[in-house]
Amino acid sequence: MSLANGMNNSNGNVDKQSTAKMEPDMDEAKRREKKGVTYQIIMALCANSSVLGPAMAFGYSAVALDPLMAPTSDIKIDKVQANWIATVTALGIPFGCILSSYTMRRGRKLSLLITSIVSVAGWIVIYTSGSYQQILVGRIISGIATGSASVPATVYSAEVASPKWRATMVTWTSVAIAIGVLIVYIFGYLFKDNWRLVALMCALFPLVSGALTLAVVPETPIWLRDRGRLDQALESLKRFRGIPKNTSPTSELLQELRQRPQKKKQNLLKHLLKRNALMPFGIMLAYFFFQQFSGIFVVVYYAVDIIRSAGITIDPYLGAVLIGFTRLVGSVLVACLSGKFGRRIPSIVSGSGMTIFMGILSVYLVMEDRGYVIKDGGVIPVVCVLVYIFSSTLGFLVVPFAMVGEVYPAKVKEVLTGLTTCVGYIFSSVTVKTYPDMEAVMGRHGVFIFFTVLSLAGTLFVVFFLPETKGKTLTEIEEMFSRKRCLVDLQEKERMMDLKDVTSEP
Repeated sequence: MSLANGMNNSNGNVDKQSTAKMEPDMDEAKRREKKGVTYQIIMALCANSSVLGPAMAFGYSAVALDPLMAPTSDIKIDKVQANWIATVTALGIPFGCILSSYTMRRGRKLSLLITSIVSVAGWIVIYTSGSYQQILVGRIISGIATGSASVPATVYSAEVASPKWRATMVTWTSVAIAIGVLIVYIFGYLFKDNWRLVALMCALFPLVSGALTLAVVPETPIWLRDRGRLDQALESLKRFRGIPKNTSPTSELLQELRQRPQKKKQNLLKHLLKRNALMPFGIMLAYFFFQQFSGIFVVVYYAVDIIRSAGITIDPYLGAVLIGFTRLVGSVLVACLSGKFGRRIPSIVSGSGMTIFMGILSVYLVMEDRGYVIKDGGVIPVVCVLVYIFSSTLGFLVVPFAMVGEVYPAKVKEVLTGLTTCVGYIFSSVTVKTYPDMEAVMGRHGVFIFFTVLSLAGTLFVVFFLPETKGKTLTEIEEMFSRKRCLVDLQEKERMMDLKDVTSEP
């Protein structure tokens, strides 16, 4: 019997014939779960490999600008041109987000593949550049690849993972980004004067990822279901749940593929204007605003310059590697703990840490700029910057990207995930472009005070408005935003649950 026949009963009732077979015993169920989770992990890792090459574009400007501005460079640039080389990638990212909205509607696998192809093209253009203008073109293409990579891997992981593992797997995209940034920082440290070699080595990662995606990554069951290919969706979901191909589907399996009842003849605009689309869209835009204007991506793009501005006395390229390593450690920690602590608690801890340590650094720089001699050997700025980066990865850097794969209804997921990240990276391009001007006008301490204030405002936003998605299926999340209830009441309930979780810890 086909899945279509099994699911066509009114109100989602499961065909009795499809579940007449006895449910598997406990041992068999555990074996299937283990097999399914293993397959989920492997495919999610393959999907997230597409993020590595594009993510390297974030950190490339930090390690390439100094060699390009050196007297021995075959392509000489000035400070204004250096700023544009850093900025154009951020300007290209929104176009990549729009591209991913289009390609994801044609398939999650296709979107991952196109991301890798565009990334390879961008790095090759940079490697072969003979002029400043060609570098800009390569950086723009790399930015498009970065924007295109920001959503598909997260959505892929969210759609193939079981509810128990989803909270963890959707954070892997941020881990992959952190790995990509760290790798390019390491390349920059090892090959300080060879920006071309760094670009060529970066091109190898999306090349391998594209081949991997083409060879082994399957399409997601949710995408197949929404295109009416129900039998294919069921077979795909069986693989992701460890269920043998010829075994009759269980009621839980059919429930995962059940679509919420929709009114007939509703176009895309009507779906976009529904409460369960507008509410998460507004919340995610606000979260991305505070993420970008609290300075997180400015530190990534200008890691070497930030280290110098913060008064850190170590080799700035080594400092960039330390920043990349700290970011990776934090991202891995979030991936390990997100299933237990969800979204709200890590975000609150993250924002609080960012506020405290950026505030300490601001006070330190104010005192130093006013002539006070602080005999700390440069330790305080190092600690503040590294703990700020570590704190950001616990929530503000990771959680927004993880949540865009969870909070939107299936009918508008491709459009709103792309649009949300597009606007988020527009915020990023503004912060990256204006950072040198802000430093010139406000002074280095003024910029860090600005980041402190925005970190505090973002923390307050999380406390009062960010919902919790931990332990909820995608259908339950969609229904949560559909309820005709006051958002304040919803947040109050979730804050009480957070408090209960914290107080129950030994």
